[in-house]
Amino acid sequence: MKNIMNEKEALILTQYRAGGKYRNFLGYLYHFPKSYLNYFKKLPVNFLFYEPVKSGKGEFFGTGKIVQVIPDNELNDHYFAIIKDYQSFKKPVKHRDENGKLVESENPHYNPQNAVRKIPKKLFDEIILEGEISYNFKSDAHLIKVLGEQLIGSEKVGILELIKNAIDAQASYCKVRIEKINNLKKLNEEDYKFPELPGPVILVEDNGIGMTKDVLENGWLRPASTIKTNIKEKIKKEREKAKGLGNLGQFDALIKQLKKAHGNRIPLGEKGVGRFATHRLGKHLEIRTKVKENKYELVLKIDWDKFDIISDEFVDLDSIGVSISKQKLSRDYGESDSGTQIIIYGGRDGFEWDEESILDLNRTILNLNSPHPPINKKQRNNIYKPFNAFLECPQIEELPKHLIYEESEPNFTLDVLVSEKGIADSEIKFKHPTDKIPPEKWIDNDYDLRISNDNYWRSQNGKRVPECGAFFLHIDVWYRLKDWIDISNYTELTDYLGEFGGMSIYRDNILIFDAKIGSETDWLGLTEEKTKQTYRISYRDFIGNVEIEQSTNFDLTDKTNREGLIENKAFKDLSLLVKNIIKNILEPRYIAKRDEYKKLTKGIISNPKKLSEVTKTGSKFISNVAKSNYPFDTDPYTFFDGLWETVEGRKDGLINLESSVKELKKSIEMLEDVQNQFVEQAGFGISVAVSLHEINKITTNFYHSILHLIKSENIEKLDLEHLKETSYSLKTELKRLGPLRAIRNERYNEFNILKSVNYSYDVFKRRMKEKNIDFSIENQKDDFKVYGRYSAINQVLGNLFDNSIYWIENSNNVKREIKIKINSKFRSLIFADTGTDISEIIRPYLFEPGYSLKVPKSGLGLYICKTYLNSMKAKIYETPIKDRLPDMNGAHFTIDFSRTPKNKEEK
Repeated sequence: MKNIMNEKEALILTQYRAGGKYRNFLGYLYHFPKSYLNYFKKLPVNFLFYEPVKSGKGEFFGTGKIVQVIPDNELNDHYFAIIKDYQSFKKPVKHRDENGKLVESENPHYNPQNAVRKIPKKLFDEIILEGEISYNFKSDAHLIKVLGEQLIGSEKVGILELIKNAIDAQASYCKVRIEKINNLKKLNEEDYKFPELPGPVILVEDNGIGMTKDVLENGWLRPASTIKTNIKEKIKKEREKAKGLGNLGQFDALIKQLKKAHGNRIPLGEKGVGRFATHRLGKHLEIRTKVKENKYELVLKIDWDKFDIISDEFVDLDSIGVSISKQKLSRDYGESDSGTQIIIYGGRDGFEWDEESILDLNRTILNLNSPHPPINKKQRNNIYKPFNAFLECPQIEELPKHLIYEESEPNFTLDVLVSEKGIADSEIKFKHPTDKIPPEKWIDNDYDLRISNDNYWRSQNGKRVPECGAFFLHIDVWYRLKDWIDISNYTELTDYLGEFGGMSIYRDNILIFDAKIGSETDWLGLTEEKTKQTYRISYRDFIGNVEIEQSTNFDLTDKTNREGLIENKAFKDLSLLVKNIIKNILEPRYIAKRDEYKKLTKGIISNPKKLSEVTKTGSKFISNVAKSNYPFDTDPYTFFDGLWETVEGRKDGLINLESSVKELKKSIEMLEDVQNQFVEQAGFGISVAVSLHEINKITTNFYHSILHLIKSENIEKLDLEHLKETSYSLKTELKRLGPLRAIRNERYNEFNILKSVNYSYDVFKRRMKEKNIDFSIENQKDDFKVYGRYSAINQVLGNLFDNSIYWIENSNNVKREIKIKINSKFRSLIFADTGTDISEIIRPYLFEPGYSLKVPKSGLGLYICKTYLNSMKAKIYETPIKDRLPDMNGAHFTIDFSRTPKNKEEK
């Protein structure tokens, strides 16, 4: 370790810029006699060049550092001082200031007869500042340690970075071997590949193209070199250029050329951090590498401890030398006749490899290649060069060669191709391990994933294009129950899903975002929704992968610690699109098949009315048996097997059982009552939310108006009128809440259906005006009477208005309209809009609780509508195609009152 400089003192060297009797080479060598040698004992030392007045300009004109002194072999008693980092002043400094005062007047060592003299550091700095030189960033040797800790999030991430380097080197395989681990059983010396090295020893070996001396020197030894990033920047610029010219075909041709030059791959490395990974993993590094053209291999050796020593002295990064040499081949390089071995040994304080961390690394390496890469032409035109990464650890007898979920056939598989605009083509396949439920397949094309979260996607020109680019997605889904899993050790699969389930991201077929990280950070918001509604899908139910490409997904960028992606706009866009795939395309089928299986296999009756009927039938049967001439003593039908022994006991038991079933019937009726209460409260809550939206805007307006009056000295009549109108609007909205409250004991009334239509429209009138949504009623003269619960009908129509407004806002249709057609002949309403039509995904489950494509989801609105209408002998259903209204291309619902009484007498 060297002293950088004498901090308290520097030197002044007399130097003429032209001529002079000494053999100087300005800025490189300073020639001086032996009499001044003692000034150069402590090196390096900073200096100032001074040109004397006698034959020069009498000014300081440059500065640098003396790093070494060597004798002049041609002139006895003379020496050369070797200069480093010399800079000329932009503004030479005169030896006297503007008042004629000598600049060195306060220098205690000043003697103009001395060609070399000391100068205090403070005065030295002041002269340099006045002379104005250029300063450069300098890298301290300790920077390697700092960057290794900051850029490499963990030892596992460090090894993955080295594997990615193998991929960039066009390798077809990468072997990772870890041996001599202290925490694992010791082996015989011959069982180790590097018995002579201190453990742990990590070997990362590939059969890539290898590295030349130039690549080692100007790439590997230059942190954050641009060898790879230059390629990526070129791709990004060329794509923007081609897009602007409307010629993406030219860009595709460029990508083909680049891939051809790089083994059909685009480099994965972005920040040149591979060398920092080797620092984090061990104290010592040896790289052995060979290119096809050479008959020898190059060897680079680094002792990282030299970079890590902490002291009070500065050590520049480039001051520590490392060796590059050549040697005979140390291994067979195979068919490629090229490749690289990275050998890291000595370990690091603060981290110990153990069996658990080795198994976790093995899982990650097995996951490194995409399990389901898209391979057909429609999904992707690029077929990637095969690559296999694997781990060896001789101290663990059997490392898993595959992952447990690969042994089981999933219940659902989903494949989705998403375009740049966020439009999805998808295919879902369903299969139960047995034949209890038949296999099924759904295909959905041209599904706009931006249909939810309209405000997020909205721009001045409609919906904006996602910044994440196009991508492919695959998901395998399991129900976490024994009946649904086709392997005997099903708990091993559910445990794996619980620990590692979720959605990974692969770039060019290589893992860049582990599902475990995504699940822990809840990047898709599934955990939050699962907590609120436990029947929904979660990360623990699936293994999924998103596939992106560097040539199209530029803005999805790795974090500096290599653990995940930077959460920028592109990442947020991707997370929303992926979430909408799961929630809108997959989840409705996932919930429906589970419910279907329960009904088929367990005979579950969820309707309280049907349960009540079953208990009533059971009670009647028990009563009939008790009153019959059934031979209780012989019990030929074994009704009482294992129940009661004596005849009297059996008769008394039946009487008690009949009583218990009757009590059960009462309990079920009470449950039905509670369910109805929940339905009412949920319905009222949904309806109130609409009015609260309006009330919030009115009260905000009212507040700002009052605030304006308080601050203003002049109260104008116009302001008072505005307040009067606002307070009236607030009063009106509060008054409207009453007729929205549907209660079971609400009295049935006779009313015109048009009255309910107009009331419901009035509630949404302001909101529809803001959204530029028109409203019309067809056949108003066909009004008809209904004898029922007025508030319940208001809630039904209110829910339909709310749904229509939502889907009109989320559509790209120019026409924005809601229309109601009244038909007195059939006593029905058709409620239609111009929003997005009902999706095939949700159509089979429209009126079931829990199914919805809206954000946020409730899945209760149409179920409540159906419940209310059924209680009045009315029904709601999707309007048949033949009855749909012309020019209304959105959702259509028919409300049928044909069986509902017109008046009290009919009831």
